[in-house]
Parts: sequence; structure tokens; C-alpha cells
Amino acid sequence: MTPMTDPNLAVAVLRVSTNEQAESGLGLEAQEASIRAYAKANGLELVSIHTDAGVSGRAALTDRPGLVAALGEIVSRRAGVLLVAKLDRLARDPFLVLTIEKVLKRSGARLVSAAGEGTQGDDPSQVLMRHILMAVGAHEAALVSSRTKAALQAKKARGERIGRPPKGFKVEAGVLVPNEDFPAVRRCLELREAGLTYRAIQAELGWNLNTIRLVVKRWNNSKTLLAATVPEAPTMSRLDAALAFTGGS
Repeated sequence: MTPMTDPNLAVAVLRVSTNEQAESGLGLEAQEASIRAYAKANGLELVSIHTDAGVSGRAALTDRPGLVAALGEIVSRRAGVLLVAKLDRLARDPFLVLTIEKVLKRSGARLVSAAGEGTQGDDPSQVLMRHILMAVGAHEAALVSSRTKAALQAKKARGERIGRPPKGFKVEAGVLVPNEDFPAVRRCLELREAGLTYRAIQAELGWNLNTIRLVVKRWNNSKTLLAATVPEAPTMSRLDAALAFTGGS
């Protein structure tokens, strides 16, 4: 038996990947504006809006905390609609979208795109349109991935650094250089080497625990990186190597 839901209650999901944040029409603000306009025009009450920022459209459900929270609220609030600005903002993996639709159906809810996209109903023509658009979204994601890999390979061939720089650094002319966060990174390492817990470091620096763990982990594995500039780095502490690397004292 399908659970009772209120078709006038909606939970919204926003998503943007790191590469898409600067692209026209894909920003979080634009998505929210589209969703709010649709809800107002169609008499829907927005229960809440959940966001996955900097998350790939092909990410697994376990890597989508905003989406998971939205699905949970669909159940707890008995909302009848999961609302997105566009289908590809929900996901670019057709199988994930189909899984979400099945979960919603079991809860007595449905997926709605503010852009239409075949979510107005479940007649054959609407279902076909949804499936076509999901396939197009998956194809676009594959193209973006392919172009990104090609660009990274080209940079690697030129000897430039690829990938996101660690906290405390930025990339200039293909090499790492310290930025304004470096003193705080150095302080974090000093505190950790002095035996302080992550929570004690958090109290002093105001960082979240995940950032502290990531900084410590990166520097624990930075010998190879530092050795490129400081030949004796492998025999130095990571803190001394950092100072030599940046010309500090």
C-alpha cells in the first residue's frame, strides 16, 4: 500500500559540481530561483531546500548528503514532490535517477523538474522524454570527463602540476607556492607535532575537523613533493621541510 503524502508539499534539491559553479544558468542561486518560481506558480509549499555543492552528477548516493537528507525528509514530512531545477541537477547517472524515482514511488511521492522535462506525468510520452534527457545528461557528463582528462594529460606532459593544491598553497605557472593560508597550515602541523588532539587544534584555528585531518594527512605524505625543491626533505621533519620549501625560518 502506497503511503499517504501531501501533493502540495515539496522538498527541493540543488546540485552544482566544482567545474559548473561559474557556468551561466547552473549556479545554486539560479537553481533556487527557478525552484521557488515553479513552486509559487504551481501552489507548492517548499518544506526545505537541500544542497550538494561541488559534487559530480555521477557521484554515488552515498556521496550525496544533500540528496540523502532530502529523500529522508520526503518520508518524514510525507511530502509528495522532490523538486529540482533540471533533471541533470539531480544526477547525471540514469540508473541513479531511476533508483530515486523508485524510492519516491514507494513513498507515494514523485520527481518534478521545474523545467518540465517529462516529469509532468507518467504516461509513455513523458517517461520517454525523461529517459532521453537522462541519457543526454549522462552523455554530456562523459564528454566533460573525457575533455578534463585530456586537459590534465596535456598539463602533465608540459610538466605542470595537476590536481587541486593542498590547503596553504596555490599553483602559479604550474608549481606550488604558499598562499595566505600557509601560516595557519604551519601552525596546525606545529600543534599536531606537539601532541595536541584534533579538537584542541580546532579550538585554536577554528577549522572543521575534516580540514584538520586532511591537512595532517597531506603533509604526512608530502615528502615526495618537497623533495622536488628540497633535496634533503626525506631526512627532515615535514615541518622543517616546509620551512625550507617556503624560505621560512
